[in-house]
Amino acid sequence: MIERLRRLRKRCRRERGETLVEVLITITIVGIAFTGILAGLATAINLSGRHRGQANADVVLVSAAESVKNQAYVPCPSVSTSSYTPTQGVTLPSGWSASDVQVTSVRKWGGAAYLSTCPGTDLGLQLVTITATTPDGKSTESVEIVKRTTS
Repeated sequence: MIERLRRLRKRCRRERGETLVEVLITITIVGIAFTGILAGLATAINLSGRHRGQANADVVLVSAAESVKNQAYVPCPSVSTSSYTPTQGVTLPSGWSASDVQVTSVRKWGGAAYLSTCPGTDLGLQLVTITATTPDGKSTESVEIVKRTTS
């Protein structure tokens, strides 16, 4: 019986289990890995939303450019950024409003370059810049179109 107790004690010494320090180190390593994974997922979600906003802005800009092209030419000196309505006849995506799509500049052809002021004679060409900003304000896209008189 004494011999049996000795063997049992030896076996118990070999099967000590984990110490508290080993458990804490394991929990720390798993926590750091989990934090890294969550940060990566958050970044992916954020970038996905931004990409969706840019794609929507591109679609809106194409429609707005077509709308401005189809509107009547407004000659100098009465032309301004409010002369053209970029959302006229355009179906905006959910959450968008007409204030998200704006004509930000209208420059007039002066014979050698586009000017911010009207040249002496209206030569029938304008460079119209349209800007679309996503409703959350995180993405802005712009397009420039050349508008000309029909006569």
